[in-house]
Amino acid sequence: EMCIRDRVSTQSTGTPSRFAMYRLVSLLLASLYLARALPVQLDDVTNVCDLQYNYCPRDPGCSTYTMSVHNVQVRDLNTNTDIKISNVTVGSTFALTVTGKTTMTQVPVSGSYRLYALTGGNVGTGLLTDALTLGANGSFTMQVQFNVAANNFGSSRDLFEVGLDVFQKASGSDEGMCVQIESTEYVKEAQAKSSPAFDLLCKDDGDGHFEKLENPVAMPVFDVTGATCGPPPPPPGCALDWYYCPRDPGCKTYTMSVETTEFDTHDSKGYKAGDKVTLIVKGTTSLTAIPPSGSYRIYALSGHNEGSGVLSDVMALSAGSFTVTVPFTLSSESFSGTDFEFGLDVFQGASGSDEGMCIEVANPSYVAEVKAKPTPPFVTYCKDEGHGHFVSTLPSGTPEVVKPCLLYTSDAADEEDSVDLGGRRIIKKKKKILYRQSRKNRKKRRRRISTEYRHKEYIRQ
Repeated sequence: EMCIRDRVSTQSTGTPSRFAMYRLVSLLLASLYLARALPVQLDDVTNVCDLQYNYCPRDPGCSTYTMSVHNVQVRDLNTNTDIKISNVTVGSTFALTVTGKTTMTQVPVSGSYRLYALTGGNVGTGLLTDALTLGANGSFTMQVQFNVAANNFGSSRDLFEVGLDVFQKASGSDEGMCVQIESTEYVKEAQAKSSPAFDLLCKDDGDGHFEKLENPVAMPVFDVTGATCGPPPPPPGCALDWYYCPRDPGCKTYTMSVETTEFDTHDSKGYKAGDKVTLIVKGTTSLTAIPPSGSYRIYALSGHNEGSGVLSDVMALSAGSFTVTVPFTLSSESFSGTDFEFGLDVFQGASGSDEGMCIEVANPSYVAEVKAKPTPPFVTYCKDEGHGHFVSTLPSGTPEVVKPCLLYTSDAADEEDSVDLGGRRIIKKKKKILYRQSRKNRKKRRRRISTEYRHKEYIRQ
């Protein structure tokens, strides 16, 4: 605007004078400098979902903290879209931006920082002068980058943590700040543990002053905002859930942690008694081989069996992961009014012993009913810690965690390419119609030779 409104003196030829051109260039350079010097807007920096942050738990060095954290932003530089932390690729470059207030008046020349991983080890270090900027009114901005490593994750991809530790003096002394950025699942686990306590040992006054507390307080946790991944949308028409078998005392021998459950019906209207269906269960396991004497059983809502077989016929193992694919026919005993439910029970020993997994698949109507009943309680007697490891929660148990089951159907009546309710593409093919001209009178008439129509469905992801 300054450049546009500024009068530019001209010579009689109408071209700007050398002085005016010099002034114009100077103004342009000044504008560019001012634009570059403007503070970075952090509202849209974060593109990683399901993250939170807090000060480092039980850190005795908090008494020397001089940096009050007000905001944390995390960006995965390897993608332009919002991404869940569980979907982040190892090796991706993360850019962390931490802002807040400080009592420092200058960046310590001998200061340093360290980035550490969840399971131990550093994932980054550097000089504080390269990462920390002090602004007006005691504000600070710290920007660091690091490559995500495998040890930033725990036993599952939902467990993520990285810590940023700032030291104001040489040799990693005189702590100025320590903050952890974690996945929401990591925070839940940390808060649920009785030991070590997820506590804060100092009070943050918000301006870089910290006071040592006589008694620790529960750690305040804040969301890393800006990314909007949201839960994955269920397939259109999907109306089934799954959960571990309630109140199953055999869960203490479970070796199979279920991650996804898929129910394929091949029925355009959903599912009904008499449908030939397939249940596909995937997850992680502590098994290294399929038990030769193992078996499985499909039971109906009524409690009667709908199918059974040898485990080795339906199970596959690969590098700590399993897939169980069970075809069976739905019976009317899985239906009761508006309710629908069936279960899959896996046994690792002979004669239906040594339970390896038990899940139920049900519609929301059934789930709502069992949740509403005060007795028996809708609880599980074990906690799934992932990778086939289960811990008893007896005697009271823990509330059941209900997760969506992917429902896939197909419509054999539609002869065109279509997409079923689960998002799979159905390709229907016909044999080609061949045309040949009659040898006797090719110009006047054609004889149409065709084969019978045969419909074949090929279903692919």
